[in-house]
Amino acid sequence: MKLQNLIRVAVCALMLMFVAEGALAQKSGSKGKEEVAYPNATRKDPKPDMSEKNQRDLNKANDLIADGKDDEALALIAKVTEDKRAKPYALAFAKLLEGQILWGKDDGPGAIAALSEAVQMDALPNSNHFDAMYQVAQLQLQEEKYAEALATLDRYTRESGKSTADTQAIRANVYYRMDKFQEAAAEMTKAIGMTNEPKDSWFQILIASYFELDQYDQAAQVLQQQLAKDPQNKKLINQLATVYINADKPDQAIAVMVKAKNDGLISTGEDYLQLAKLYASGEKHKEAAAVLKEGLDKGIIQPGYEPWRLLGDVCSQADDETCAIDAYAKASPFAKDGYVDFQRGYALYYQERYPEAKQALDAALAKGGLSQEGEAYILRGDASDAAGQSAAAIADWEKAAQFPSSKQMAEQRLKIVRAGQKLARPSKK
Repeated sequence: MKLQNLIRVAVCALMLMFVAEGALAQKSGSKGKEEVAYPNATRKDPKPDMSEKNQRDLNKANDLIADGKDDEALALIAKVTEDKRAKPYALAFAKLLEGQILWGKDDGPGAIAALSEAVQMDALPNSNHFDAMYQVAQLQLQEEKYAEALATLDRYTRESGKSTADTQAIRANVYYRMDKFQEAAAEMTKAIGMTNEPKDSWFQILIASYFELDQYDQAAQVLQQQLAKDPQNKKLINQLATVYINADKPDQAIAVMVKAKNDGLISTGEDYLQLAKLYASGEKHKEAAAVLKEGLDKGIIQPGYEPWRLLGDVCSQADDETCAIDAYAKASPFAKDGYVDFQRGYALYYQERYPEAKQALDAALAKGGLSQEGEAYILRGDASDAAGQSAAAIADWEKAAQFPSSKQMAEQRLKIVRAGQKLARPSKK
């Protein structure tokens, strides 16, 4: 129950308290009995008892809360709590109202303290007493006081004699935040089974718990059940694809996204990029390239480094060098390092387009940030040598010899050309 609801409960309780005793007796003896919120509670409802003065102040405070005048309400509440003659019933209600105000002011610790004090006074009707206890548990969860939240929930269940789907769900949430994912999954499964209308957030916690436990089959099963009820839910579709990827089942992930595309649900640039990446992870490079080209041609994917770089990569893996060279060239203006220019230079070299290869490698080395800088010098040297520019080739190979990863290749080339022999053109690997 939210605190706004507690306010309404408090108002009702205050009003009922001041109904004439004869009317109360008549109501309790009538055929239409009032519903009891906690029929199995181990605690008996205390007898309402409050002075008229405290009654007026608390009713006025309640009206001020409803009008958004919290500070004025707090002043009246303080009059009651400071009244040495105030009875426990009035004091408990004052703390209940104070807790509501503090919660509205985002003062979680203050609200917990006030509501806990209201509970400790043991003077409220069961409906207010246990609702306040339940709210304390919720606030303790909010304030990351997880052990305290579990203890409060245990007490609430034990003393109120009431266990609901909501209380189970809060318990599961607490366990999840404590990284106790097995307990979280077990408690949330119970919560979902206790109601015909489980909340979507409950399924999200259950799925996340299974995910953290690497129990991908269970997570996928929950997602499939959710999708059966809401087949157009893109969030669930993306989550299911992600679960399959983490389960090392790329074909199932691709199937999920392809179906979504056929159903018209793949409509944004992000959707297209995700599908392309799924294809790539499943080594379906031609299909990945086709999706990227479609998205770019239709203007669904906005031009930029990521889509052009990804298209270059998948085209290269698909042995479509013309596509790769074009994509890397389009990614180059957006690049902050030399990766795409290095890849472009590599592809151009093996197409024997040596001057263009050197230009691309010049750009790659100028931008820097290469994980294969020595190899870039090797490749540029090879391009220079193939173009008959021996001095430039030797200079690049000498630079490449300074890098551990390319030292051996560079020294072999230098030894060959210095012996007056012709360097054989290496084949593409």
